[in-house]
Amino acid sequence: MNLVLIRKAEQSDGGSVALASKDERSVHIVNHLGKKTGDTVSFGIYDGPRGKATVTVDDGGGVRLTPVQETMVPPEPEPEITVLLAVPFPMRMKWLWPVMASFNYVTRIVVIRGELSNHEFCDSRSLREGVYGPLIEKGMSQGARTRGVKVDVCFENVSADLLGRLGLGDNSAARALLDCGDENNVPKELYGHVDGFFSDAHGRRASGVGSCPAATLAVGPERGWTEKEAKIFTDFGFASTSLGSSILRVDTAVVAGLGIVTAALDKARRRGATLEECQTAKVKRPRG
Repeated sequence: MNLVLIRKAEQSDGGSVALASKDERSVHIVNHLGKKTGDTVSFGIYDGPRGKATVTVDDGGGVRLTPVQETMVPPEPEPEITVLLAVPFPMRMKWLWPVMASFNYVTRIVVIRGELSNHEFCDSRSLREGVYGPLIEKGMSQGARTRGVKVDVCFENVSADLLGRLGLGDNSAARALLDCGDENNVPKELYGHVDGFFSDAHGRRASGVGSCPAATLAVGPERGWTEKEAKIFTDFGFASTSLGSSILRVDTAVVAGLGIVTAALDKARRRGATLEECQTAKVKRPRG
């Protein structure tokens, strides 16, 4: 827990937050961090500002957090990643919620049903909001982020209509399908595709070049995407990409994929910021 995350509704009129002694955040602050009255901790409000809060520990072990207002800053615009995931084995799904949410750029997670998914997995408790909601917040705390994560659970098979209704047709986003390919289709290397997409966009000064590029990563179930599903994705504008020759579990592929896409978006963000600085310098350049 690298940030104590709270909901706006937990705050008193004065802005402080009272946490019960058995609240895992109190336990973490007192027992793990060893904080005492007068100390400060990293503190953030879900979908709101973050900064520091002063700790007050009561005799019963409860904790009151009072934001240090001069340290509180609103979230800055950042790149965005949408994860499209064909429902995997329930235990892996449960493990993945906080892990995906710990990546600062992940703002949306979409769970659908793949043709090769076990349809019984759609009834898993791991897909209920009461289960995944707290897990996502735990991941946000680990990632020290306050920007929320939207979740869509849609038990439909892949189709162009579904992808359109989910709003995944944005041509300014780098869209990648993790796919093994076949003898007639050798997937692109994932980092090369995302980096190349924004390099081309940078050259064109296209939408998405600035400080907030976006990407969508589609990951199949344990048995992968079918040829039919892969064609639907590629016809819709996704690029067939690969993490290499290794055969990976879904959870491993998600983490590896997100790490690679995050690195490519970081580079695109720096490139876009440099372009914006150059454009600003040209505007300010005095005429002589």
